[in-house]
Amino acid sequence: MSDSTTLILVRHGETAANTDRVWHGATDTPLSEKGRLQARAVARHLAEAEPAAAAVYTSGLQRAGDTAREIGLAQGIVPRIEPRIGEYDLGTWEGRPFSELLGVEDFWTRIKEDPDFAPEGGESPRSVASRFEEAVRTIAAAHEGERVVLVSHSGAISLGLGWLLDSRLACWRRVMNNCAFSELVLDPEPRLLRFNESGHLAGHEPLDPRDLSGHGDR
Repeated sequence: MSDSTTLILVRHGETAANTDRVWHGATDTPLSEKGRLQARAVARHLAEAEPAAAAVYTSGLQRAGDTAREIGLAQGIVPRIEPRIGEYDLGTWEGRPFSELLGVEDFWTRIKEDPDFAPEGGESPRSVASRFEEAVRTIAAAHEGERVVLVSHSGAISLGLGWLLDSRLACWRRVMNNCAFSELVLDPEPRLLRFNESGHLAGHEPLDPRDLSGHGDR
């Protein structure tokens, strides 16, 4: 058996904030009905068409937890909460429309130019990427040679992958669809084996990723 851990990164199912195009980072939002269907679809796929997982980890937010619960039920695993894979917290900017963050605050340009920028009460890209990397490396070390599912969020995954793969702290090149999954290994160096796998979501199509960040290469 290889000592390299395979990390399956899953973005949670759709929420009303996704369809309304508003930022809910630390805001605890439930899945929509479509999001629950997406969660069941990815759970079924991971249980029936992929190698079995040894563990399932989730952020502490209910949209991720409910997605992880479906995945765990399908594989007979109780998900474990890992707060460090939680979503990017924008503090006082939580709940604002993406169009406003883009047009009024010029948010994506500001964080690209300064990865330590944080809205009042919120996080910086550096802090999100750092905690995400710390979490995935800790989990990988605890599950050597095993396959592990992590249910996280669009912003956290995108920033984390940007740092792990490109050494760029505010990189938004890899935005995942709701309940898509990606396959990541960290040894001998971080690399993606698959990204944004979504074929299992036929009939439950998520949003275009470009709608989630305002721009493509961020």
